[in-house]
Amino acid sequence: MSRLRALAVRHRALLANAGSMVGSTVATSLLGVAFWFVAARHFSQDAVGVAGAAVSAMLLIGFVASFGLGTLLMGELPRREGRQRSLLNAALVAAAAGGLVLGLAFALVAPLVASNLSPLNETPLATAAFAVAVALTGLAYVLDQALIGMLRGGLQLTRNIVFAAVKLGGLLVIAGLVTDPGAAWIYGSWGGGIAISLAVLVRFYGVRPAGEELRPDFASLRALRRAAASHAAVNLALETADLAMPILVVSLLTPAENAGFYIAWLVVGFLVMVPLSLSSVAYAIDSGETVAEVTDPVEGVVHAVEPDRGRAAEGSRFRFTLAASLAFGVAATIVLEPGAELILEVFGSGYAETATTALRIMTLGVFPLVIKTHYIAIHRARRTLRRALPPAWAGTVLELGGGALGAVLGGIDGVAWGWVAGLLIEAAVMAPDVFRGELRSTFGPATGR
Repeated sequence: MSRLRALAVRHRALLANAGSMVGSTVATSLLGVAFWFVAARHFSQDAVGVAGAAVSAMLLIGFVASFGLGTLLMGELPRREGRQRSLLNAALVAAAAGGLVLGLAFALVAPLVASNLSPLNETPLATAAFAVAVALTGLAYVLDQALIGMLRGGLQLTRNIVFAAVKLGGLLVIAGLVTDPGAAWIYGSWGGGIAISLAVLVRFYGVRPAGEELRPDFASLRALRRAAASHAAVNLALETADLAMPILVVSLLTPAENAGFYIAWLVVGFLVMVPLSLSSVAYAIDSGETVAEVTDPVEGVVHAVEPDRGRAAEGSRFRFTLAASLAFGVAATIVLEPGAELILEVFGSGYAETATTALRIMTLGVFPLVIKTHYIAIHRARRTLRRALPPAWAGTVLELGGGALGAVLGGIDGVAWGWVAGLLIEAAVMAPDVFRGELRSTFGPATGR
């Protein structure tokens, strides 16, 4: 017990900010469960299936529109004390503008490729709602990661709670007032929630260092474009399969089948957030310790960091996050394997009949995903992202290809088996770097503490 307490004290900054990320996920997931519960009870299953694919498309396109800027700022802002907001503002403008253009293009073109997505351009209002929601999604991606990089996890948590509560409240109003609402109402309330949640930035911009410039610093942002491009390439490899899978399923199967799959996919997405949050915050803290002096984020005390000690601390952090993530995976599996049907029954018997087996299969994917998230975080910390790109993109192809083949051969359960198979191949390739190369020889042996 004393050893666990000592580890918690030693890694308190990591745990506090990772806790904010996980807390955001817990809060938004619980409210998200309520959101999709309302949708499942008051909207047709076809509308829920199309809306699930539309929300996934919003997240994917918004992620593309973020251009890797959020991850870039996680590592860059800790080095720019007193000059952070001008760079952040430039990144927010760039992400929102890119999201608006890409979202509009997708809403107009996607229904020509997949007829199940025709509600996206059914009316000009539906198209505009989708495009604006994508723009806000791209902005939110950058903002949330930047706040974690500045160790302002509490503000990020607040924004996400407001977002989740507002979108749920909006959907409840729509369900009560609109007769036979369609998919556009669901993703429209999602975008409205993001817009209103940005009000919490009043606190962020209201209290800032004296003289700090707010005008967007596009010159500095342009100077960082190559680093941003590297992060974007890896981010897309890391997230594309996750965000694109419901779009793939609704294109190959039926909207009703995708509704069940999407709810199961949301549960699995929560599991992934724990290793992703832990490894991401470890990377952000390590970025701040590459300078000769660093400020302790908890005590506010400046400490000198020797290069060798910095590498040892880096390795210690990743060993800690890896062990914690694997332990969480074991606990999640123990709960979800017998409890999958009960969880899906909350949304309706049709969802449980469609996706119970798929959820049990996909729960096993948390273990290879722990390897994948740590592999990427380690290469971010070492500034060796080019080396990580080929395995990461090959893994994306394997996951989506496995899911598509599985859909053709075995429906929803086939998608689950194909996705997990792709992940296992990825993990087999990435594990040597995580377990042998990076954590031991590169960062030094364990200190034994």
